[in-house]
Order: sequence, then structure tokens, then C-alpha cells
Amino acid sequence: MSIVHRRVKNGRGYFRPSSPLEVGEARKVRIRSRYVKAAIVALTVLSCSLIVYGTGLTFTYRVGQVPSRPILTNVERFQRRDPQKTNAQRRTAAESVAPLLVNDPEALREIQEQFEDLVDAASRVQDLGDLPPRYVRDWSLKEATFLDLRKAIDSPERLASFHAQIQQAFEPILRAGVLGPDALPGDEQLYSRPRIVQVGENSSTAIHVDRDRIVPERLAKPDSLVAIDFAQAFASPRLAQELFPKVAEKIAATPTLRYEDSVTKQDRDRASALVPEAFAEYRKGDLLVDQNEPITEDHLSVLRLEHQTALSKLLLHEHLLRGLAVVGLVSGLFALIGYSLDRRDSRITRSDHRLAVLCGVCVLTLGLARLVSIHATDAEIIPVALAGMILAIAYSPEVALVVTFGLSLLTSLALGSGLGHFIILMGGTAAAVLPLREVRTRTKPIQVGMYAAVGYFVLTWTVGMYQNQAIGLVASDAFWRAGWGMMAGFFLGGLLPFVERGFGIITGISLLELGDVNHPLLQELVQRAPGTYNHSVTVGTIAEAAAERIGANSLVVRIGAYFHDVGKMLKPHYFIENQVGGVNKHNSLNPAMSTLIIIGHVKDGFELGRQHHLPEPILDLITQHHGTTLVEYFYREATRRSDGDPDSTGVEESAFRYPGPRPQSKEAGILMISDAVESASRTLSEPTPARLEGLVSDMVRKRLEDGQLDECGLTLKEIAEIQVSLVKSLIGIYHGRVKYPGQRSA
Repeated sequence: MSIVHRRVKNGRGYFRPSSPLEVGEARKVRIRSRYVKAAIVALTVLSCSLIVYGTGLTFTYRVGQVPSRPILTNVERFQRRDPQKTNAQRRTAAESVAPLLVNDPEALREIQEQFEDLVDAASRVQDLGDLPPRYVRDWSLKEATFLDLRKAIDSPERLASFHAQIQQAFEPILRAGVLGPDALPGDEQLYSRPRIVQVGENSSTAIHVDRDRIVPERLAKPDSLVAIDFAQAFASPRLAQELFPKVAEKIAATPTLRYEDSVTKQDRDRASALVPEAFAEYRKGDLLVDQNEPITEDHLSVLRLEHQTALSKLLLHEHLLRGLAVVGLVSGLFALIGYSLDRRDSRITRSDHRLAVLCGVCVLTLGLARLVSIHATDAEIIPVALAGMILAIAYSPEVALVVTFGLSLLTSLALGSGLGHFIILMGGTAAAVLPLREVRTRTKPIQVGMYAAVGYFVLTWTVGMYQNQAIGLVASDAFWRAGWGMMAGFFLGGLLPFVERGFGIITGISLLELGDVNHPLLQELVQRAPGTYNHSVTVGTIAEAAAERIGANSLVVRIGAYFHDVGKMLKPHYFIENQVGGVNKHNSLNPAMSTLIIIGHVKDGFELGRQHHLPEPILDLITQHHGTTLVEYFYREATRRSDGDPDSTGVEESAFRYPGPRPQSKEAGILMISDAVESASRTLSEPTPARLEGLVSDMVRKRLEDGQLDECGLTLKEIAEIQVSLVKSLIGIYHGRVKYPGQRSA
């Protein structure tokens, strides 16, 4: 592919159509490029609007934040789960479940049977002395009690009735049981009515029993519930009163209740689970957080619930209106950024590729900022700071500041963080962007990361104090943001190779590596064309000084000068600086052929550079350093020969011009002038300062009149500064030397 066609394809504006067909084709290319740019910008605006709008409303509150005004409920009504109230109610429900005791009444039945045996034995005898001694001993019977008992059972009918009364008296005792002294844990003894279930039954059949009925020390008392029930069961209250102490003594000494810990816990858990969740209700206008009151975790949960409720109540047309407003805002902001970029660096707006990359950076930055802000405090600083630093390296700090302004504003809108956050984000990033003009050392990204950290730290404290935020919150934010700024610098160092490849640029670090004399292409140039190499080094020295004088990229100019004539190594002896012994190979060639060889070193240099993967900026300098200048010596020689040949049809000047393109950057313009001046200065027999100044002025004037510097962006003031610098450099190179005795020449 030819150089001209490559430039047309890249849309770089180098191809100047002349025929009607070419004019039409160029017009189609321009129209197509406009449509592509419009599509890129429209897609970017839409993507950024979607990121900024998100779900429609932004949640902006944080723990520790101090609101400058009272925060009231904005929705009509919403409920919030009240875990404290729920837990309290469930705890109450669990505590309402009394401990469960399992009753095994077999031992009490034995006491009942023993008592009935006593009654049967008493029914068979007339005197207490006739009663078997064991009954008297076990029941401590006295004569009066025996007589009363005999009177109550003096007939079979009355005996049967007395047995029925015994069963009635023991029935509540058998059902309730007796509690041992250590049967219940200490906290369970607080319950006045424990639950009791019989052996073999489950807790659903449990009955509540007063503690007075089952506690031994209570049931044995004459006024206890058990004593009252016992007395009511008998027809003779006096007899019941006489017999009860002995019965109660035996019963109290026979515990029958066992505490079921696991079943009690299960019943309490079941009762707790049945309690529904409690809700706190809020209505529009209710105070959520008072003015100057720090937001707590509890406040934050209420505010987040209100936010979610407000989102759920948004209607479709409300979403559309809000979305259109965001699209309008983003469109206006991008229009402002685009206008500023077109004025400051039209390379971006002219190139589809550069515009697409820049828009991609904006979308990616906003997307990452929104994503990482969800997971880490203030982590959105990293993508915004990285984007600003990358654009400062790729284009200029001015361009980076313009784009950073837009990204900071959109990020603040997307996160709903307010003006203070925008100031911190913009100011801290600017602290890193402004000094980032060149990256010549590995520590430069870390250094600008430190600048960003300091900027974020200071601005966080300033804004926090102005907004009356809590000291602890401000300190935490300041350290987090400073850390993210420092981390952005480390990330930048690792991303530099990808930045160079993505933006088609080359950093100072890569340029210094490229300018190493051990580079294979330079080594080959030294061996095959040493004169050209020396010329290139000299051009690099004087061009670098001129670039520094006007603020251009001096390193690109110097390294570009090293490689600008590498194409001469393919035919080194056709160039005068490599000719030795006074033999000039052009003497045997006609001027047209010599011109083709001379011009060919540009195309050959470009091909060699591409084979060795030289970056695009260096390839541009190789192809542009001669522009479309005239190979004047051979043109004049061809004209002289044509004038002496009556059959000649004349000489076409275009055949003796370089194919171009003309210099498209200040660096290319500086290299063109420096290359021409250095070559011409070697023809001066006595390079005095006056002659050198006249030579430089004459070479610059010719290129201005030829239009070679029309497209590089150099102003007349800058060209004048370049002339001054070149004169000083050449005077330094050709300075006079002291002639020592015995020397034939200086």
C-alpha cells in the first residue's frame, strides 16, 4: 500500500484530490466520516446517560454524614421492619411458655393404695389395738383418729363411699404430681404455673398447675390448695384434717415430676416463630434525621427503605421525563467538551479512531466509577483519576482537564454526591494531570499519584469542614481518597504499554528505550551509513533544543531525528555524507533517476520502521520530514539539460518533489527545518555566526514560501524562536578553536 493511500485510509487529510473523480471520492469520505462521528457521539451520549440515570433516583446518604437540613419522608407511606420490637415480642412469647414437667404418678398411687389398705384394715377390727402394728406405725394413728375413722366406715356402704372419697382426694394429687427440690433450674422457678404432662403424652396435652400444688413445702401446709382439695373430698372435714398431715408427709417425700429442657426449648421456639414481624410505619413529612444529627446505621436503613419505596412508585412517564433530562444534560456537556477539544486539539475531532477511543474512555470510566463505588468507599476516584492521567499523556494536560471536568461532573451526578464531591474529584485529579506532560521515568506515574493523593486529602478536609461533617468521617474519607489517588498512579505505570497501543502514542519511557544506540535499526545504520548516522544525531541535538524553546515534544523530535533517514542505509553511497574518495555515483545517472533514488529513502525508511515496529509518531516524522519539497539540485540539472536539448518537452517540477505529506505537527515542522539547515551548513566553507544566521533564515524562508509549514501548526513567532535556537546550536557546533603551535589547521 502506498504512503498516499495509507494516509487517505486513515483520514489524516494528507491526500489532496485534483481530478473531479478524486474530488467526489473525497467528498464521500468526508460525509461518511461525519456520519461515523455522529454515530460514535450519539452512542456515547446514550451510554453515559444510562449510566448516570441508573435506576432513576440516587441514594446519597452515608453513615456518619451530617445533613445540613432535616431529612423528612417524601413518600406517602411506607413500613419498615422493626427488628428490635419483633425480637422483644418474640422474646415475650417465648417467655410466656412455662417449663414443661413430666409426671410419673406410680409412686403416689402406691401411697394411695397404702392409705386404702389402712382403711380396709381398720374396717375389720373394733379396737386400735387389734390393728396390725405396721399401720399404726406408718400412719401414726391415735385412738381418737381411729375411732373417727371407724365411725366413717362402719358399714359396707360407708366403706365403699370412703374409698370413693379417697380416690377423689388423690385424683388432683396424681394429676399434678410432686416437684423435687432440685428438679427445676433457677431461672425456671420464677414461673408460678408450670406445665405438666403425664408420662407417654406430648406437650400439647399439658395442663398448667399452681406451684402451691406441687412444691413439697407448700402442699403439706394445712392451708394449701392440696389440703383444701383433700378436705373437700371427704364427708368428714375433721377426719380429713386429722389424716391429711400423714398423707401429705408421705406425698411430699415422693417427687414424681421431671423437667424436660429440650421440649421446653422447642415449645418456646415454636411460640417465638409464630409471632409475626413487627413494622414501624412512616408517613409523608415524618422526621427521619434531624438537622446536624449524624446519620447512624439505623437511620441509613430507614433512608434506604424510603429510597426503594420512592423508586417503586415512579411511573413510566416519570422515568421517561427524568431520562430525557439526563440525556439533554449529557448532550450539552459533551457538546461543550467537543467544542473545547476542537479548539484545543483538532486531532481528536478529525480522526474517527481517536474520537472513538476518547468516547470509549469516557463510557468505561463512568461505568467503572459507578460499579466500584458500590463495593468500596470513594473507589470511583481510581477510574476518573486514571482517565485524566491517560488523556494527559495521550494528548495534553489541557485536553485532559476538559474531559476530566465532564467526567467528574457526570460521576457526581451518577452517584448523587453533590457539589462537594465534584470539587474533590476535579481538584484532586487536576493536581495529577497538570504536571503530567511527559513520562520519561518509571517513577513519574507514582509521583503524580502522590500529587493526586495530596490533592484529594486536602480538598476532602476543606470541603468536609465547610459542610460541617463529623471529624471522624472526614478523616476516614480523606485517607481513603488519598489511598485511591496513590493507587491510581501505580495502575497508570502498569497500563502505560496499553495506553500507547490504544492511543497510538509513545511515552518518554518508550522513546528513551527506542533511542538507545543498541537498537537494531540504529546499529545497522551505523554500520552501513555512518555519515547518515552522524548527521541524524546532530539533527536530533539541534532539533531537540528548538523544540524545547517553543514547548513542543523535544524527546519525540530527537528520537524521530535518529530514525528519519534510516532509508538511506539501503543505498548509502548515493548520499553525499556517506561518499568517500570523491566518487559520486550520481555522475553516471540522469537527474530523474537520481531523484527517484533520493526520494526513495523516505518510503524505504517508512518500510524499515514498520518492519521494526516503530511507533506511529516516529513513522510520521520519517514520512513528513521532507514534506513535498523540491529536490532542487537535480531539478536544476534536469532543467539545464532540457534547455540544451531541442527535442526536449520540458521538465515537470512535480516529478522532482517528495511525495509528502507535508509536516502535520510542530515536531515534524521542526525536524524538517533542522534537517535542511544541518545539511546546508556543511556546505559552508567558513561557517561564521553571520553566515549561519543567513543560512537558517534563507532555509526557513524557502519552506515558508513553498507552503511546507502551512499544516504543522507552527506560528510565525514560534518559527522565529526556532530560527534563534538553530543559529545558537550551529554556532556551538562550528565554534572557533585555538590554533596551537605546530598545528597545520584548526
